[in-house]
Amino acid sequence: MAKKVITEVYLNVDEKGYLGKGRVILLELIDKYGSISKAAKELGMSYKAAWDMIDSINNLSPYPAVESKSGGKGGGKTVLTQYGKKLLESYKTIESILNKIANEITQNIENAEELLNLYRKMNMKVSARNKILVKVKEVRKGAVNTEVIGEFFGQSMTAIITNDAAQELDIKAGDEVYFIFKATNVIIATPDGLKLSARNQLKGKVKEIIKGAVNSEVKVDINTAVITATITNEAVEELQLKEGVEVLAIIKASDVIVAKF
Repeated sequence: MAKKVITEVYLNVDEKGYLGKGRVILLELIDKYGSISKAAKELGMSYKAAWDMIDSINNLSPYPAVESKSGGKGGGKTVLTQYGKKLLESYKTIESILNKIANEITQNIENAEELLNLYRKMNMKVSARNKILVKVKEVRKGAVNTEVIGEFFGQSMTAIITNDAAQELDIKAGDEVYFIFKATNVIIATPDGLKLSARNQLKGKVKEIIKGAVNSEVKVDINTAVITATITNEAVEELQLKEGVEVLAIIKASDVIVAKF
């Protein structure tokens, strides 16, 4: 009898049910129709049941995931907020990763040593502070190096790796990969029209500054994801950095390491 590992993703907040497959489908249908009643009808549930789900998600979220808009020629509609769209994207990312892991376990379920190796890979730790998941949009092969162009919360990011590495990782458009880079390789700048040669310039806001004796850690919030930079205390003062200030997190494409499950 063939064995298969199946995963289902359920997210809880304060031990309360927050997001599962049913609620994700409801959010997707609301995004499609702009209407709770149409979404509920397609799912075969009452309007009240759908509204209670949305109310629960909004109450457990730091920001509303769904909101109603009034007026206009066609009347009011219900839409996903920017946070709601990011929430869906994050859920899909977690689901995709767990499905890949489940498939690998299924393929090696009869081999205990292979499962142990997989477990070790899943628990691999790296010293680099920044490890972000991106979706590959394009792979451009050159004479020596390959450009891996990914999307990170609506912003484009590029890594330059050797052709051999790209071939070994078997990277192609649509893959989800990790871009890894050190905090010391992140340059912080203010968006004042400066033109820079660095390929990756991610827009965000300062979330936190942790000051040390010589250097400071600057945490930049990019659509709920955080990138950490290590810069001098003098640079923090010169740029007048504080929480909420808009900045660019700049990373050379050649400083990015690519990892793939």
